Amino acid sequence: MTLAGKLLYISQPGVSRLINELEQDIGFKLFVRRKSGMQATPEGVLLYEDIEKHFLGLKELEGIAESIKTSQKGLLRIIAMPGVVHLMLPEVMKYYWQRYPKINVEIESYPRIEILDRINTRHYDIGIVNLPIDNSEIHIHYTFEKKLTFVMPENHILAKKDKIVIKDLDGLDFVSFPIGTFVRHQIENIIEEHKVHIRSRLSVRSVSDIYQFVKYGAGVSLIFPFHELDGEDIAGLVLKPVNIDFSITTGVISRRKKSSIAAQNFIGLMKELLN
Repeated sequence: MTLAGKLLYISQPGVSRLINELEQDIGFKLFVRRKSGMQATPEGVLLYEDIEKHFLGLKELEGIAESIKTSQKGLLRIIAMPGVVHLMLPEVMKYYWQRYPKINVEIESYPRIEILDRINTRHYDIGIVNLPIDNSEIHIHYTFEKKLTFVMPENHILAKKDKIVIKDLDGLDFVSFPIGTFVRHQIENIIEEHKVHIRSRLSVRSVSDIYQFVKYGAGVSLIFPFHELDGEDIAGLVLKPVNIDFSITTGVISRRKKSSIAAQNFIGLMKELLN
């Protein structure tokens, strides 16, 4: 009892009083008082063992909280457009895991419209989607721009030109984004404005799909590249600037204004890599 008082910074009579009050509250004896000291009752031992489990659980909870705070534990859920998922995120995640190797990540790929619908469910920490967004409840954490770029097979007749003129596309087979998408609408407006005639030979969903089909001769295309983090060329393809000053803005978004620690670290890394 004296030692317990020292540990609790109270007097020995204070410990006795607390034990008596606890025994009254729970309705059974915790200790048998003897001349040689105090011995726990069977009921007291049972209560202690159960309390110890909960106490250890609380100590474990403290450790989990500390791990989350220091990014040693956690889950990051990202939803992004296919081109971003296939071409940009592998490079981003390489650097992210170098800093935060114990963070688990879930990445899902959806078209722009579906991302805007799904980000509202709060099942995702981060969304990456082309702007603009007409939704005041979605918070934009960071934006970056990609310029319109011409892509062709490496053996194409235009591959040696330093810069492509939009008129160079006249008469060429073209690989497009799907009808009704924002990017296709913008590119079609540019082509019509300059009175260029192309054959839309193929429509595919993402920039990474366009790369593959252009590489194997399906045509040429105008894209907004998402692979430029490492500065390396793509085998079998040549990318050239176009004489059209047109770019698209992509946003890193979330449903919450205050993101999780794992998400904040991801956003910070994106800013470092893309600035």
